[in-house]
Amino acid sequence: MEVTIRLFASLRELAGTGQCTLDMPEGATLGQVIERLVGRYPALDGHQESWHFAVNQDHAEIDVALKDGDTVAIFPYVAGG
Repeated sequence: MEVTIRLFASLRELAGTGQCTLDMPEGATLGQVIERLVGRYPALDGHQESWHFAVNQDHAEIDVALKDGDTVAIFPYVAGG
């Protein structure tokens, strides 16, 4: 299955791109997608604890199973007031 990944803010800068696609096995979880993404873009490694996820524009947890054609958005944690 193919999953589209969209990276925002500092994650886009670290990866050098704002979007990519990953070919994943059927039923792969968001966590597995993140592992593959970090393998492709090693500069992202070590930052995962502060990421927020959305799948098809809905908040998602790391253990959610993905489907072919899903879009995963990844946002870094932003603090401020």
